[in-house]
Amino acid sequence: MLWLLLACSSGDTIPAMGGGDPPPAEHDSGGDDGGSGGGSHSDDGPEQVGESAGAHPVFSPWTVHELVIELDDNGLTALREDPDSWTDADLHMGDRTWPAVGLRVKGSASWQSIDEKPALKIKFDEYVPGQDFYGLQRLTLNNEVWDPTMMAETLAYQTFRRAGSPAPRTGYAALWLSDRYLGLYAILESMDDDFMDHAWPDSNGGLWEMTRNCDFVGDCTCFDLQETGGSYDPDGIDRGCEAAEAGTFEAVQDAFDWDATEAFLAAETALNHPDSYSWNLNNFFVYHEPVGDQLSLVPWGADSTFIYAYPPSTPNPGCEPLYTDVLTASPSGWMMGFCRGDPTCTASLEARILEVADLIEDDDLVGQMHTLRDQLDPYADDEVYVNWTLDDREARVDCFIEWTARRPDELRAWLEG
Repeated sequence: MLWLLLACSSGDTIPAMGGGDPPPAEHDSGGDDGGSGGGSHSDDGPEQVGESAGAHPVFSPWTVHELVIELDDNGLTALREDPDSWTDADLHMGDRTWPAVGLRVKGSASWQSIDEKPALKIKFDEYVPGQDFYGLQRLTLNNEVWDPTMMAETLAYQTFRRAGSPAPRTGYAALWLSDRYLGLYAILESMDDDFMDHAWPDSNGGLWEMTRNCDFVGDCTCFDLQETGGSYDPDGIDRGCEAAEAGTFEAVQDAFDWDATEAFLAAETALNHPDSYSWNLNNFFVYHEPVGDQLSLVPWGADSTFIYAYPPSTPNPGCEPLYTDVLTASPSGWMMGFCRGDPTCTASLEARILEVADLIEDDDLVGQMHTLRDQLDPYADDEVYVNWTLDDREARVDCFIEWTARRPDELRAWLEG
């Protein structure tokens, strides 16, 4: 039997961790009112600017929830032999229990086995039809093995949303596997119909996932339809390829929700997301809204934003993006390339990039970084399975803050030049 416990209430102290001696899990399964039990550390940081951060129990960056997975030998063997397949688990949060949820290992570059620090997916209705977690069918747990700051995803997705581009909500969890502490995880809203309902509440559209090097040039068969709502017409994705074939800004504005799409392109640029659509044809989703018959791009893989470096231990005395800075890179994505070649589109996008530059300052992203650093430092001390050291983290967070502080002026100078 596999047990999964999530204690999700506010507490006053950070639990002792590491050294193989995590605090005991409290398997409390009473009541159904969703009330909180013990087990979370809440740092009274700023609210997510412009958002109701407390709208869902787990989607706030200022609370670290405790997540404990108790796995017997059969469950451990199952995930060793077939980590991509669902294994049943019971989940407890405070005084509530969700029986027989699905659990599996995920990841590509960040992939680690169940015996290390695996990234995970939880599916609440895999075995119990209709079961949900406060309105959600799934959660994604990212293992932060390549991001020493442990905050790139959280702040990048927040800024995408603030700029006007739909993006997943996030939180944090400290995760145990039986008596073994795994480390700090980013909790992400999964790309499913619940995300669609939250981002587009009045629509029953389709969410498409890219395959590697997928673009709108061609017949759009490289996109995989992942989620649908209602009686969705799967031909909706063709609107993007028709716009690319027409090759005019008018066609682009007709096929894409330009306000959301422009926000996506501007945030990609401002936050330096080189492993996304525009510069690597990777890490993005496409949503088709059938009422207006328009497409929107959705970001993913945001742990590679800001000053991402591979490997994380790479020295960075100048605090520059070591993977690449998109300001000096040639775009791979058709839309960014088209927009840079069309004067009207260029002017519109450049104005939007300036708005995101202002947003970084107005939302005090640097101040939020300092707060998150203080909140996450005690958890970083107990990391074992990541691909970075505490010295790497200290240097990278310093650079993360320094680079973000100067980025708005870099963007302004780049646009003026």
